[in-house]
Amino acid sequence: MNNQNLSLGNDNFQDEEPEFNLKEYIVRYVRYWYLFPIFLAIALTAAFFYLQITQPIYNTRTSILIKDENKGLSGNQGDILSELSSQFGGNKLVENELEIIKSQTLMEQVIKELSLDVSYTSKNGLRTINLYKASPVVVKPEVITPFGLKKPLVIHIVDSTHFRFNDEEKLFEFNQRFNNAWGAFVVSKGIVSEYDEIDIHFMDTKLLAEGMLNRLSVTQPNIKSTVLQLDFEDTNVQRSKDVLNKLLDVYVQSSLSDKNSEASNTLKFIENRLGLITGELGDVEKDVESYKTEKGITDISAESQLFLENIKENDSKLNEVNTKISILESVDNYIQNSGEGAVAPATYMIDDPVLVSLLTRFNELELQRERYARTTSPNNPLLQTINTQLEGTRQSIRENVQNLKRGMAVTKRNLEGINSRFSAGLRSIPKKEREFVGIKRQQSIKEELYLYLLQKREETALAYASTVTDSRLIDAPISTFNPIRPKKSLIWLGAGIAGIILPIFLINILFMLNNTVQRREEIERIAHTSILGEIGLMKSVVNGVSGEDSIIKMTSRSAVAEQFRALRTNLQYLGDGNCRVIMLTSSIGGEGKSFISINLAASLAYSDKRVLLIGLDLRKPTLHERLGISNKTGASNSLIGQGGSEDFIQSTGVHPKFNVLTSGPIPPNPSELLSNGKLPILLNELREKYDYILIDSPPFGLVTDSSLIAEHVDATLYIVRFNYTILDHLKRIGDLQRAKRFANLSIIFNGVNYGAGYGYGYGYGGYGYGYYSEESANSSQNLGARLKKMVSKS
Repeated sequence: MNNQNLSLGNDNFQDEEPEFNLKEYIVRYVRYWYLFPIFLAIALTAAFFYLQITQPIYNTRTSILIKDENKGLSGNQGDILSELSSQFGGNKLVENELEIIKSQTLMEQVIKELSLDVSYTSKNGLRTINLYKASPVVVKPEVITPFGLKKPLVIHIVDSTHFRFNDEEKLFEFNQRFNNAWGAFVVSKGIVSEYDEIDIHFMDTKLLAEGMLNRLSVTQPNIKSTVLQLDFEDTNVQRSKDVLNKLLDVYVQSSLSDKNSEASNTLKFIENRLGLITGELGDVEKDVESYKTEKGITDISAESQLFLENIKENDSKLNEVNTKISILESVDNYIQNSGEGAVAPATYMIDDPVLVSLLTRFNELELQRERYARTTSPNNPLLQTINTQLEGTRQSIRENVQNLKRGMAVTKRNLEGINSRFSAGLRSIPKKEREFVGIKRQQSIKEELYLYLLQKREETALAYASTVTDSRLIDAPISTFNPIRPKKSLIWLGAGIAGIILPIFLINILFMLNNTVQRREEIERIAHTSILGEIGLMKSVVNGVSGEDSIIKMTSRSAVAEQFRALRTNLQYLGDGNCRVIMLTSSIGGEGKSFISINLAASLAYSDKRVLLIGLDLRKPTLHERLGISNKTGASNSLIGQGGSEDFIQSTGVHPKFNVLTSGPIPPNPSELLSNGKLPILLNELREKYDYILIDSPPFGLVTDSSLIAEHVDATLYIVRFNYTILDHLKRIGDLQRAKRFANLSIIFNGVNYGAGYGYGYGYGGYGYGYYSEESANSSQNLGARLKKMVSKS
């Protein structure tokens, strides 16, 4: 052992910041080495069961192209189709379509069409598997109760025609309607399966749609393109593909429905008008036939024919004006009642381009408002902006309609005046012919109107049939071959890291909560007092007495015996080298003060020194119990003057030169007894008879007896025990050193557990204490000793 720096002449006690030592930091964990394999085994076991229980999740991906309005039908496909496409085509924005695809309404429709609100699962070992399209039973719910939404229904298949519910013993047949606590439903037979216990989970459509939307990702891979990429995560590959396919189908149908709404409303309007005109034309033709039969008319005069043609032409114009006025009134009615189920007017019969443009704009805004209303809240700024635009467009349409109606009224009055002049000319025609001309005129008007409506119906039907969706499927849904979660490699790696980090974290917590002395450096840093020696932890048991209470065999070559011999050698470096009266004390009881005093005295005796051990712990004496001698008389008797010291000194039986003066009977006033002046006299007498006098005193941290004894000794050995002495007590030792209350104060570090990662594995000459062991069992080191040795060598 390094014997330098044992002098107590150091008067500078400035606190020094401890330097970080990586080697020391690592070695401190060796004490708890067993925690690492334990936590590693627990973490890997948990990872194994997690992978067994958790269902793997796969990702299914598809992509669609949102067609740009500028890249639609080309002029080579015909002017009619191009015109119709421009009139009924949508103005798609990729961001809008992205939100529509992720709408709650579309996902709920997917759930209903695929019957995803009923889920079938079964146990396969530790894992729960989903039986989508592979269930041996099929449940068609009619009404599901709140209880049914919370608790699954268990069906036990008995044979090909019978099954049981839950734990019931009653057998039921397939294809029957049942009504129980779960609700009303029909149970039919599914496909053949190896599973005979099926859990039926009924789920709320809205909640299920929210959960599925959380697993659906719609992104735009390239901001410059109009391609959308859809990703859906699910535990069942087939179900994820079906969900994406059905979602795209529902989206396309919704888009087509929106685009065809105007053409559909126009067709309904024309069909209604055609029904009325057809009836009126039939009636007029019957009137012509009846009049000719009744009057016997076969031809009309040239003059009558001329009047007839003029009136016919004028009536055609007047009828067209009346039709346009009727259409304008329908437009006005549609604008006033928009949003209440009003039928959109036919824009084909409106000649004014401004009104046609306004109506087209109004219909587009109405469609956008309906689309946003499905996916956004009423307070959405975008929806409020569209409502404002709708209101402005509505006002412009009404003003335009009023202006057109006023113009049409003037035109109608002019045409009616012309008709009046032609009618005056007809009065000169014979009555029969004039009556026939009137009937014929009505027939011609109805025929022209009928043909006009037929033409518009065909044009509208052509536009309706030519409507195509604004999206196109690029890649069909494709699922990943390997699950995206859980990733086995990451789980195993995480478990391994957790198995290492958790014990490190736990050990650090233990270190932070442990306020006892663990290392030699802590003593030197806090107490600023030199350490005279170290005593290792006694692990052996001798004659049923624990190692801490036993007396070391000083002739042995054990590690602890060598430490006591080293401590005996270091006594010559105390003070000026002539310290013969030495007091041993500690902060609290149990730190090994009596153990060290006995074995140090024995070691001195074996070096041919006359040694006396005095027990001055007059409050709680233990020396006589450890040495197995009587304590009827002792130091207390000598201090009160009942006899000389030689009358109470006893032989220990350990060595002929090792004697002991036990404490004797416990006095009522130990402090007064130690300060009555007889203690220095006693010690001076004993100095002449013994080479060394060791005093086993009470703990300094509990009573003042040690301070009274310290005034008459040459040196003080303060015992600090590994993993027992509190760190705050080291500060008290430092205070004693600064105040020089104890002469030649040194510390003995007791109970050091070298096999627990202590320090660097201190040993004399670099060999370690295990070199001196005389027990054959120690030749085969345990795992902890090997680890300590490896670290110390490194």
